[in-house]
Amino acid sequence: MTDVSRKMLSAWWLLNYGFSLLLSFSFLENGLPGDWRAWLYGVAVWLTYALVYILPAIALSYLAWRLFYRRWPRLFWMLAVLLFGVSYLLIFADGRLYGLFGFHINSFVINLVTTPGGIDSLGSSGEAELVFAAIAVVLLLAPALLLLPAHWLVRHHPRSRIGFSRKLILLLVLLAVGERLAYGISRLEYYQPVLKVADAFPLYNRVRFKSLAMKLGYENKRPRSVSAGMAKGDLNYPLKPLEVVPPQKPMNMVWLVAESLRWDMLTPQIMPNTWKFAGRSLKLDQHMSGGNGTRQGLFSLMYGLYGAYWNAFLGANRGPVLLDVLKDQGYQFYMTTSASFTYPEFDRPLFAAIDAKDLHHADMSLKPWQRDIDNAGAVNRFITERDKSKPFMSFFFFESTHARYDFPDSSAIASPYLKDVNYALMSRESLKKDVGEFKNRYINASHHVDLQIGRILDTLEEQGLLENTIVVITGDHGEEFMEKGHWGHNAGFHEEQIHVPMVLHIPGRAPQACLRPRDRFWDIPVPKIDSAFDNLFVPQPSWSPSTTQQLRKLVAAPYLAPNDWTPRSEAYFVFPLAQGTPGKQCGLAATGVYQPSLRSPWLAAEEIPWLTSHMDIIPTLMPLLGVKNPVADYAVSAQESTPVFPT
Repeated sequence: MTDVSRKMLSAWWLLNYGFSLLLSFSFLENGLPGDWRAWLYGVAVWLTYALVYILPAIALSYLAWRLFYRRWPRLFWMLAVLLFGVSYLLIFADGRLYGLFGFHINSFVINLVTTPGGIDSLGSSGEAELVFAAIAVVLLLAPALLLLPAHWLVRHHPRSRIGFSRKLILLLVLLAVGERLAYGISRLEYYQPVLKVADAFPLYNRVRFKSLAMKLGYENKRPRSVSAGMAKGDLNYPLKPLEVVPPQKPMNMVWLVAESLRWDMLTPQIMPNTWKFAGRSLKLDQHMSGGNGTRQGLFSLMYGLYGAYWNAFLGANRGPVLLDVLKDQGYQFYMTTSASFTYPEFDRPLFAAIDAKDLHHADMSLKPWQRDIDNAGAVNRFITERDKSKPFMSFFFFESTHARYDFPDSSAIASPYLKDVNYALMSRESLKKDVGEFKNRYINASHHVDLQIGRILDTLEEQGLLENTIVVITGDHGEEFMEKGHWGHNAGFHEEQIHVPMVLHIPGRAPQACLRPRDRFWDIPVPKIDSAFDNLFVPQPSWSPSTTQQLRKLVAAPYLAPNDWTPRSEAYFVFPLAQGTPGKQCGLAATGVYQPSLRSPWLAAEEIPWLTSHMDIIPTLMPLLGVKNPVADYAVSAQESTPVFPT
């Protein structure tokens, strides 16, 4: 390589660092530094991590330069441009993700992109896709355009050294050391402005010197949290074989679950059909999902187990014992979704035991609101045309309430509403400005879902089936509209993201608002945790005495245990309700350390005085199917061996 080409590459790297600074500034903005100390810290992280994000591209391009620049210079520059272009795409995408949803590129996002049906589930408009494509082209070509000023600099300053000088490298190293020390001290002090900035930068290396600080007499001011690692091994589910005495007159089951349906949509104005039906059923006003995402929410609903087990059951392709019991009793099945059976993975593990002929796919060429209409009609046809000599179970997952919130004009009851949702042009600021109209779309979509629920309920009524049919109406999780600083779900455990409606119709049960005081809900005493974490897998793990002792100190305290998409299934957390329902920024941290939400205060405990959970439903239903085992054999319940709701 000539000296000119060496200078050219060095100057080009420096210009790419400048462009990386430009793109990475969004992370600093997303961190919302609250004071001058947070700003100083944030600027230091910004200056260092803008280089960290392109270091792989620099290293690989340097290796390529050493290997084949002399023989194939054009190939080298094409490869180098591609490496930096991909880096910029990732930086841009992560900044947009965190700004809107509060989490970085993680296993959930990777699953969304790589799983069939994942991208389609976003419901993006054609205009948004064109804008995204244009942005991608610009970012991929940006490194090539930077070759022009690099060439100009080398040509007009042939004797100058343009690139990463020793002074610049030393400055960046000192900044990196300083910001890591600042983070470690801020973590001990629980100084939220700095911690919030750190959360906003992807791949940030968090330095902890807790042990050293304790030896020096430094007080750790972080709030108390409890974490328990999930065991590894082969599934042992259920813990014991089920003892079942089939009822003489088995009851049918109809499950109606809506995507992202939060609790405050269940009103006489928005969901009149469901509201009316709730008047003759069990209406659970303070009901929490087992997760802030579809997988964990539905898993806790249909298994009665913690949502963190999703990955383990997915790997084993093990369905819930509920469906085992129904199959053994000769039930007919009709399962349908207006989303896809592959995204989320409804076909495994939830319906792994169900024959493919009983999994009815939606016509994905239709809009979500049209799919909901078609599927409601298909469910009604199944109910009327089924083999009436056998009991049946039907499961229907509605999609209209998934962002971008889809509905026909005839279902518009809230206006004005946002006419189009362009993810490419959406930002935190635009959401704040348009959140009212955006939420009106959601309200209209919820009303549309209620109309389809009403059609199915009417059919059950006309067929005289409500006297012998269990009906479950709920949401997989909630949806936030900037109340706690975010939009959507999967970003935290705030009430808006986990609080869902629950209407449970059980023939023979008197209509009631069946609520329990908080101090009896999900208190998770140590024996229950032992059962949930130690026994569900074999071989059994051994907990350290300090962990067990710590948990035993908290037996009397009420806890809520929601889960989200986590990069490893063994990460699990217990959240005290005495401090409200905390949210977090990036899911369950692989480090096993709980990071509370730094964007908003936790909910006051008195705001949620009565609670039930998705995990309470299976322990309630299984005895009605003739299951004689105690609940601890197959699920987790606030009452160890009896159904949640009184008879």
